[in-house]
Amino acid sequence: MNEPKLQIEDRGGGSPALVFLHYFAGSSRSWRHVVDRAANACRCVRLDVPGFGRSPPLPTYSVHGVAQVIGAAIASLRLESYAVVGHSMGGKLAVAVALARPPGLAGLVLVAPSPPSPEQMDEGERSRLLASQGDRASAERTVQTITRRPLQAEDVMACIEDNLGTSPEAWRWWLESGSREDIAADAMGIAYPVLVLGGSGDPVIPPRVIETQVLPVLPYAQRQEIPGAGHLLPLEAAQEVGQAIGSFADSLLRDGGGRHSSL
Repeated sequence: MNEPKLQIEDRGGGSPALVFLHYFAGSSRSWRHVVDRAANACRCVRLDVPGFGRSPPLPTYSVHGVAQVIGAAIASLRLESYAVVGHSMGGKLAVAVALARPPGLAGLVLVAPSPPSPEQMDEGERSRLLASQGDRASAERTVQTITRRPLQAEDVMACIEDNLGTSPEAWRWWLESGSREDIAADAMGIAYPVLVLGGSGDPVIPPRVIETQVLPVLPYAQRQEIPGAGHLLPLEAAQEVGQAIGSFADSLLRDGGGRHSSL
């Protein structure tokens, strides 16, 4: 069976490249402020996860299945060296991509990541989201409740549009099963350097989740907390996130990850 064709935005040049995966009910454009800065220094690849943004949904879903599709899309780019940068849902998918030990992968940046273990989502909130897909008021409420720093008006509109444009298949998969899948035991074997970023005020993936469910299962992880930020770090704290990713990419360069200049 042919792999589904994912929407890909590819900018800049240099190695190690950065491959960006977005959050649940978002799209690759949530990374645009970070990429606007980073593409001046290195190659930046943004993917719409299947069923989100402009990528078509899959006939069946699982964390490993989605990661396999993402991995195939990355392989088609023939990147010599790269890091996968995953936000929230994209963080768990980044870990799943790394489990296949693909050629060229040099490290991971996990931004407010859904943990490899089942995400401890409030069940009332899970039920609300399952019952309200496609409802604009619900989408607006979600953006308001998961952020702590103000967003630009155009970013708020983009978040709402991406929420409303998510396919029903992908929406149900993540809420009903994807967020509950447990890949923690496998993640213990990941030997890549990992940077974990979190917002001190994140109500979705709060610091205690990073401390107890993310760091303990990733042996080579280091952590950086962004004060006063909520869950949408690529939009709330684009400068801090970009600087952290740039420093991480520089460290990969020093370890032989490829050509790179500071962001």
